[in-house]
Amino acid sequence: MSKINVILFLCIPILIIASCKNETPFKYSFFVAGHTYGKPDRDTLGFHPPFKSEFDFIRSYPQSSFGILTGDIVQHSNEESWNVIDNEIADLGLPIFFAPGNHDVYNYRLYRQRYGDPEHNYQTYRCFNNQGDLFILLDANIVKWNITGEQLDFLKDVLNENNDTVKNVFVFVHQPIWLNQHTVFKNIKHNWHPLTPDTTNYWGTIEPIFQDYPAPIFLFTGDLGANKQATPYMYYMDNNITYIGGGMGSGINDNYLFISVDRNDIVHFNLIALQGDRNRFGKLEDCILP
Repeated sequence: MSKINVILFLCIPILIIASCKNETPFKYSFFVAGHTYGKPDRDTLGFHPPFKSEFDFIRSYPQSSFGILTGDIVQHSNEESWNVIDNEIADLGLPIFFAPGNHDVYNYRLYRQRYGDPEHNYQTYRCFNNQGDLFILLDANIVKWNITGEQLDFLKDVLNENNDTVKNVFVFVHQPIWLNQHTVFKNIKHNWHPLTPDTTNYWGTIEPIFQDYPAPIFLFTGDLGANKQATPYMYYMDNNITYIGGGMGSGINDNYLFISVDRNDIVHFNLIALQGDRNRFGKLEDCILP
């Protein structure tokens, strides 16, 4: 073998290793952001300014593919507010999906007209699949934090239709519908306590469905972190269900999440702070419930 061939023979494995090191292990990533209008005591239009300042970072995140807004996207549900949001989403340049919050549907007719599913009577809940994973966006405003009627039928049907194929299920709802004073979540404080109903149908109806599902369920809320009293973020794994929450508006512990799915279908979390060092909260999975 000539010297040139020997050099090439030795260099090829090095080039392959270097190439593998540069290749991201993720199939795709997406962000989840709650209460993105920001501070409740400020009458402003558009996204919370610290969140808007993240747009370059969001676009450049490894395998960044889309985003989920987990409610309270606007402070006032009117044409002017939604026009600003649409323009800012266009500037971000990624597909964005909504799980509506109470502020978003104060004008339910307008919200349905603009963002409801036109193929299904402009309903405000929907689903989609992405690379073997199922995404479900719910609207807990319809029956005061409950998932009932046609929406419950929709949830059951979507899960049944995908139970043999999906690797992970991501469910998004603005309100933390699992809050209950008799559970481990009794000390979680969401953004506005007077809106909390005494009971919901989560534990009696929804939770058993999720626990028995053949794929892991990741359940997100965006109704945290809007003021100093509210819990800024949360994480809790209960067998097949992982409960996750976050949000912004306090101006102190504002946050959002990046979720990445690797080539083995394992889910990874990156909790990002909007004040100070992006990683100052540490690993989301190390969160301890209050």
